[in-house]
Amino acid sequence: MLDRDSLKTLAAARSDRGVFVSAFVSTSRLDDWRQTAPTFLNSESTRLVKELDLDKESRRYVLEDVDRILEVLRYEVGPRTEGLAVFADGESGRFERFELPFRLQNRLVVGATAYVRPLIHALSLLEPFILVRVSRDESTVYSIDEWRVTGAEEHSGPYLKSTDRETGDVPVKEYYAAARQETLVDLHFKDVSAALDRTLDDTGAKHIVLLGQHEIVAHFRKTLSARAAALVDAEVALDTVASLPQLLVGARAALESARSAAMESIAHRVTEGLGSGGRGVAGFEDTLAALRRGQVQTLLIDREYRPPGWRCVACEHVLPAPMEACPVCGGVIMPVADAVGEAVRTAVLQGTFVEVAEQVAEQVPGLAAMGGIGGLLRYG
Repeated sequence: MLDRDSLKTLAAARSDRGVFVSAFVSTSRLDDWRQTAPTFLNSESTRLVKELDLDKESRRYVLEDVDRILEVLRYEVGPRTEGLAVFADGESGRFERFELPFRLQNRLVVGATAYVRPLIHALSLLEPFILVRVSRDESTVYSIDEWRVTGAEEHSGPYLKSTDRETGDVPVKEYYAAARQETLVDLHFKDVSAALDRTLDDTGAKHIVLLGQHEIVAHFRKTLSARAAALVDAEVALDTVASLPQLLVGARAALESARSAAMESIAHRVTEGLGSGGRGVAGFEDTLAALRRGQVQTLLIDREYRPPGWRCVACEHVLPAPMEACPVCGGVIMPVADAVGEAVRTAVLQGTFVEVAEQVAEQVPGLAAMGGIGGLLRYG
């Protein structure tokens, strides 16, 4: 299972020979992946082995790991999987894989450590959340993981309890008790709110989406605990003819919009904090320096920003430009295709929260103005 703890453990793993293989392939039905993925992995592994000038033993480790990944592709990919991420180190025997419900860009990386940057973006998209469908008649609290609904707790409201479910007839006695039923609606909402708190305890979810007519949702919000109210990220209007899968698509879209707005808010705070003594840092070199000091609380990056760089083989110090030797330890430096990926790995190991933005120019223009990378600092 992909979570922050497993990601941190993976980021900390290291291959002494520099043969840690990180593979990402699309297994979507939209791609002819059974043909293209093996071809890509074979050709890219051949290229990397030559380019890295590996010795015979290291070359054997890489090629054996790629063969093992190909075996997974042939026989072990589930029908719902859209993207596959595999991490292998033949030297230590490590082999981990993550099946994801969305497509990945085909990529093969061989280095001393795992290339975890694509998983950071995946983690933000796959975070579990709770969907609360609210009405006066019937409400449901859904638990959602990266794939599907994992739990549903239904609660009947007073109007539904007082009618015949088959005919819809309302007994006369209940009809004249409408005023009392309005009070019972409050009790119904309190029951749903209590169920929501229990679900938060059980799942550890950090995001809530409310689904229903705005007036009813506004009424329901008044019954929420302070903890639940703080975790509500979005409200979606209820489409009474939509299926549950359609409602989930709308809820995920609303969460993504809320996430983009939150990232733009962070970018604004970073911009306001730029300068001496402030709590903002922007640009690759300054952000990298702040990461080296362990100063970054939240790292904000553009998904498409991938400048090349250099990394020290001994101490893993990352450089934006080549030097004769590492300025920290004097060790040998090697080129890396994605220097921001190295910065992301450093952030993960430090416990820094990493946000990856898409369509930056339209959705997070503040990050675009920073050059694609910036950070909110723990202290100025």
